[in-house]
Amino acid sequence: MNRIANDNANVAVGQSAPSSCRNAALRRFMLALMMAIVCVFGAAAQKTYIVAVGLNVYDNGENPLPCSRNDARGISRFFDNYNGSEVFMLLDSNATRDHILRVLKSQFSKAGANDEVIFAYSGHGFDGGISCYDTKNLILVSEIQEIMRSCKAGRKVIFMNACHSGSFKNHTRRRNTTDYRTSDADVMLFMSSRDNEYSWENTGMTYSYFFDRLLYALEGRADANGDKKVTARELFNYVYAGVLKDTGNRQHPQMYGNFSDDMIVVYCK
Repeated sequence: MNRIANDNANVAVGQSAPSSCRNAALRRFMLALMMAIVCVFGAAAQKTYIVAVGLNVYDNGENPLPCSRNDARGISRFFDNYNGSEVFMLLDSNATRDHILRVLKSQFSKAGANDEVIFAYSGHGFDGGISCYDTKNLILVSEIQEIMRSCKAGRKVIFMNACHSGSFKNHTRRRNTTDYRTSDADVMLFMSSRDNEYSWENTGMTYSYFFDRLLYALEGRADANGDKKVTARELFNYVYAGVLKDTGNRQHPQMYGNFSDDMIVVYCK
């Protein structure tokens, strides 16, 4: 009896050992799978914070613009339906110097290392800065740079539709003599024109020439290789060629900053 019991016990132990190994292997596999899922969904959880400013009119009646409000509305509408973005739009009398700077600081301070922040502006510009609704007050590009520098976002983008906006690259504060950087993260400054050019928009148009091509590009027309991503290089190539054609070679968009050509600006649906 004891012998039979011992034999049975040995058989039972012998059968349970492979089962235990299989269970351990299964647990390891499930743990690895869960970690992979977390990584994938963590990457996909990237959020975009965008502040869009559009100024058709100013408190002193200065040269009203026909399309700038719609530029801000158009890019706000695009990102409102993109990747769980958080959009804050300021139009005309809401776009004072104090309000613009406060919103930029508060919105961009929410971003984490995997997020993207975008400042989109359409309105009057000058050598080294942008106009506000309260025209006695101006915003220098170096002030925007400081806000970007304090932000933790991994990708930082500025879309600037303003006359002479190409001059902004000459007024950024530099940490060294060769690179424009607002942090160790990628920064892309996309300007509508050279420093000696106007940025055109006309009555009867919905968007300015720059934002019209920019919006088409972000919607996917700039995705030259069909990989469902719009990179910095693809964005520039599409917008530059389109604006050049639309304006009869009178306006040349400029892109500047510390980023790679294959930096992803948006994912296409």
